Amino acid sequence: MKLGTVLTWSFFTSLVISVVGAFMKILHLPGAEQLLIIAIAANAIFIIAALNEVWGSNKVNKIEKIMWTSAFISIGFLGVLAGIIYLSMGRKCLVK
Repeated sequence: MKLGTVLTWSFFTSLVISVVGAFMKILHLPGAEQLLIIAIAANAIFIIAALNEVWGSNKVNKIEKIMWTSAFISIGFLGVLAGIIYLSMGRKCLVK
């Protein structure tokens, strides 16, 4: 499987499942915790794949690599925002 496919699917899977899991948690529905654990695992797969792609690229300098690393590892909204920016614009700079 291509790394780009893994990146895209793991990001959108974690995003959708975390929103559904959070909604279920707010409504106190059973199974919410399991969905959130799956979302965390999918997000971890995305972060590992994205960092592998960023640090393996020769097209960007070390400062940009550190910037992407800090954005991916950050907690909360910035992590989701970093994923959206990376998939929509950042990958084009790193991958032909």
